[in-house]
Amino acid sequence: MQFGKNTGSLLVAFLLGLFPAFALPALQGILWIVIITIGLSFRQIERALFQNALNFCNLAFAQFAIFFLLNAAIFDVLEGGRVYYRAVALENWCLTLVCLVLLAVWLQLSRAEDVKRALFRWLPAGLTLSFLVATGIYLFGNQGSRIEIFASNPLGPPLWFLVLTMCSFAWFFEMNRKQKAWRVALLFMAGLMVIYASARLVVFAWVITGMALAIWLYLRAEPHHKKQALLGVILSTAFAIGGVMLVNSLTGGLLVARMAEFTNVEFTYDSISAEFLRLKIWDGTLTIVWENLWFGIGQVNERFAIRQELEWEKWQNSHQAYLSYLIAGGIPALISGLLMQSPVLAFLKSTRRSTMLPAFLGLGVAVTMNCFTDSIFQSAVNVQVFMVATLIFLKASDAD
Repeated sequence: MQFGKNTGSLLVAFLLGLFPAFALPALQGILWIVIITIGLSFRQIERALFQNALNFCNLAFAQFAIFFLLNAAIFDVLEGGRVYYRAVALENWCLTLVCLVLLAVWLQLSRAEDVKRALFRWLPAGLTLSFLVATGIYLFGNQGSRIEIFASNPLGPPLWFLVLTMCSFAWFFEMNRKQKAWRVALLFMAGLMVIYASARLVVFAWVITGMALAIWLYLRAEPHHKKQALLGVILSTAFAIGGVMLVNSLTGGLLVARMAEFTNVEFTYDSISAEFLRLKIWDGTLTIVWENLWFGIGQVNERFAIRQELEWEKWQNSHQAYLSYLIAGGIPALISGLLMQSPVLAFLKSTRRSTMLPAFLGLGVAVTMNCFTDSIFQSAVNVQVFMVATLIFLKASDAD
């Protein structure tokens, strides 16, 4: 029985590392492992286990799923909108709640030491395989210069690869040299994943979180090792940035060309909005928000409302998570969304900060930065992987 639970932790950690490449199938694999493990441990499930599962972090995710489930049930689809959005939303948020319950039970049954050991060893393995799959598709596939792999858009794989790579630096000072070198290599791979998708906005998250990680590593180093740590940080940074730029130039330089677009505009609304579609979308979104500030118009109507406001044929979301919350359900939805993201603050507690700050950089800083440029949590899949990663790393941190 114990072997089954240990094996389940290893498989879950490995599949979590596969998420950047395989997206939904990786989450489905995690769900099946969780169900099987719970089934094998069914006799150990007691009432106290469910009481222990009713903690703030689980409830923060539960209230978000319930809020948007009710949002989809209450708000009718506007005339001219896509009716099936409502059915999809109802199904997605119901499944998110079911997954949360199963995950919470599984984590209560699992030992924190086993989860930590699994993440320590198998998350990097899954991420490395994700990178190899992405590299193969980029070099030999037919997805063009901005690959999506098996995700729904090209921004997802590099973002979640970066997030999980940052998380993998947790417990860095407990690692041997090979394990540390593997993490540094993953950070370089994260830069290459950005190139594969030409994800210029993820570049900023990669640079900022990478710099914060470097500072943390230097400050946490032993006093007699600080010079070595500083030299290692400088060399690793130079290697990562130089290597990424070299690969970008060898593969056509699309990322640099897209980054250069920031300098090729005049500082006027018309010039910037013509070059960067998000600015025009945000302008139209704000109009909708001010007209429906308190209760919104329903998540299922966001794309249609923006389409009407901007008078175009595209079905775009707000490309900003917090504006999407406001459109969906007004101020209550924004509060719900902020509560959903708040469990990552637990990584900053004094008892966890010394080992788990990298997890906060990934799940807190990188994800939040992306929320300002993309409506990632309008997708239940993104909510689910954020939920899984956050709760698993919080469980593992209990072993310290």
